[in-house]
Amino acid sequence: MSSDLERFLEFFAAQGPRQAPRFPTVKADKVLSYMGTTSRPGTWARLSIHRVLGLDAGPTERDLRVRLAGDLPLRPEAGECLTVHLTRLEQYQGYQVKTRPLEGDAAALVEPADGGVVVKGSQIYTVHHSPYTLRFFERIPLEEVRDLVAGVRYAVVGLGATANVSPRFVFHHEVQGGRLALFHGDGLALKTFMNLKVNRQETRLVVDLDEWRGFVLRGTVEEIAPASHPVAYEKVVAGFAAGSWSRPSRVFRFVADEIEPIAPVG
Repeated sequence: MSSDLERFLEFFAAQGPRQAPRFPTVKADKVLSYMGTTSRPGTWARLSIHRVLGLDAGPTERDLRVRLAGDLPLRPEAGECLTVHLTRLEQYQGYQVKTRPLEGDAAALVEPADGGVVVKGSQIYTVHHSPYTLRFFERIPLEEVRDLVAGVRYAVVGLGATANVSPRFVFHHEVQGGRLALFHGDGLALKTFMNLKVNRQETRLVVDLDEWRGFVLRGTVEEIAPASHPVAYEKVVAGFAAGSWSRPSRVFRFVADEIEPIAPVG
């Protein structure tokens, strides 16, 4: 077993008890993680963590500027977008602020600012870190976003073609042949599932929700049948029941190829 995997497993085991008080209504063993996906086959979403400095109105009612500490590790390439994921964890709600796909100069999507960068969002989507996201909006008042994310200290930034960052509870994990597998379920076929239909490569983020330090994993994800992984499948189903959610429509297995430490930028 590699040292990175050993460190991750030790970290992961500590996160269940640490996170449990945040999600008291879901009385099952679980760890919140973040799935980063893209729609371009053969690519991984590039994820980074940034302290949130503020939100400002853009030039139109659909635009929102997000000020973040530190620089982006990478700049978007042609056809890629940025998504800034802001979640009020205990309320199971938040927003993704997405830029347009890059067509020219990267400054159209992100530019330097004092102590960090400004991401120029052009669409805002609601997010929900239960298995269900029931509503999507393209026009959300700035004050509504500000009110919900007030006090949110850190944002997860995703970069890639149709980049999407989705929270998912991990209800079971396994190590076989030195490889780590994480299992989660989905209730609705939405943005993440649309990306996975064309690109099964995924980036997974697991962090301490107080310090926002942890690990980033890159690998592949696949839908599983009950008979193929019966223990994992039943644990995911039991996790959904513990959250008073309907039975999952799909259960997925993510297998990590790479594991690296990650910490906030800036």
